[in-house]
Amino acid sequence: MGGGDGPGAGALRRLSCFERVCGVKVLLAVHGYPPELCGGTEGSTQALARSAAAGGVEVMVVAGSLEHGEEFSVSEDVDRDPQTGAGVRVRRMHRSDLYFDHWHKLHSEEVGRAFTDILEEWRPDVVHVMHWLRLSDDLVLRAARAGIPSLVTMNDHLTSCLLSLRVHPERRAPCEETHAAMVCMTCAGAFPPRTPWVPPEQQMILFGQRKAQLDRELDLAQFRIVPSQAHGEALVRHTGRSQSALVIPPARAERLRPSPPLPAPDGDQPLRLGLWSGGGAAKGARSILSALIRVLGAGLARPVELHLAGIEPMDTAAVDLPKGLTCIQHGPFKHDELSQHPVARVHAALVGSLAPESYGLVADEAFELGLPTLLPSAPALVERFQDQAGVEFYDQASEESLAEALGSLCARLPLALPTRGDIAPGRQAITAMHMDLWERACGVPAPEGVPAESWFEARIRSEAQASWDRQCSQVSAEDLGFSAS
Repeated sequence: MGGGDGPGAGALRRLSCFERVCGVKVLLAVHGYPPELCGGTEGSTQALARSAAAGGVEVMVVAGSLEHGEEFSVSEDVDRDPQTGAGVRVRRMHRSDLYFDHWHKLHSEEVGRAFTDILEEWRPDVVHVMHWLRLSDDLVLRAARAGIPSLVTMNDHLTSCLLSLRVHPERRAPCEETHAAMVCMTCAGAFPPRTPWVPPEQQMILFGQRKAQLDRELDLAQFRIVPSQAHGEALVRHTGRSQSALVIPPARAERLRPSPPLPAPDGDQPLRLGLWSGGGAAKGARSILSALIRVLGAGLARPVELHLAGIEPMDTAAVDLPKGLTCIQHGPFKHDELSQHPVARVHAALVGSLAPESYGLVADEAFELGLPTLLPSAPALVERFQDQAGVEFYDQASEESLAEALGSLCARLPLALPTRGDIAPGRQAITAMHMDLWERACGVPAPEGVPAESWFEARIRSEAQASWDRQCSQVSAEDLGFSAS
């Protein structure tokens, strides 16, 4: 697949790296892919895959899936870029084991065998791992055994957190603990499904295996990539690994066009605030709502209308909203329609993430839309936005700081902002950076001393997974940690 002229394709083909990588076969491995899964990493992988295919690279994506079946299966389709016509082959791995997002399940023999089959059948020149979740923790190892060079992009905290997010469950704030068995197992055990049938000693072994496998993946990769300098520093701080990593921002679809700013509210019209994301409670919608309740309780004279999109649904009926505060939930949305969506036709954008963001794609969108923006003081966001007009920060670990920053912002809205430049390189530039690395990886000798697969290892791991599932199926939902509702 590949080819296709259209917007961006001609520009890529004029780049010097294009002639060198045209026809190169690149396999991208990621934990999910649109339209099924549309988070930040999934969307940036799609943007990179489409752009590279438009530039002449032959691209295949191997993706995880949440579609669960009675038996393991692999499905295939083609993702075609509507702008360039470039096609990307997509093979999705549909796992049949229970709760395969659990940290005990990062390894999958079935996915591993299917991945090896794809390597033998398609023979890519380069493997680029964007994420291991829902796939397996031995993708780089299997590529190395096949003599295929690999790159790894560490898009989140998977290598330093069993839950990938690094949000402390009790403090509901970024976690700065060093990645270690006892503290991390205790944290992960606070979330369902709990595993009462797995004794602590066995969990220690599983933790050690997971860490060793991911360390080996990073050691075998020709290049390691992080989306921001701050994220790379956090991974070193939390894991103790000092391996160098290159900084390349995630690819994105085309830059959003700003809409004319909303006029100042007239009379009893409300201030409109927007919060959007790829989903999940960790995006902090509840924290934002709680802070707004405090702001109005402190005497804000204007009514406020909070618009949410792409956020895990909240039961606002159970929340005592003060007079003057309205919360409107729009549900899922299409990112290419964001500039005209009600969540973005607001006086200001809010980012309420509780996690230490690795880059900040939502912040990019708000910036491009020309909106005043309130951001958590995650190091990656401070690194990228601290000198930008109309961007303000609050202490991510302090509800008081969030309420104060929100109150100050609401009192000053609407804000007139200067025309903004680009906050990040364009998709073509980012694609060219990746093309350069793919070319360089092809010229690097295969790593030496790659361990061969032991005949008994696969059997042991397969039986361990089957045993885990058998015992899990005998445990009540309550003992797994799921509420009766």
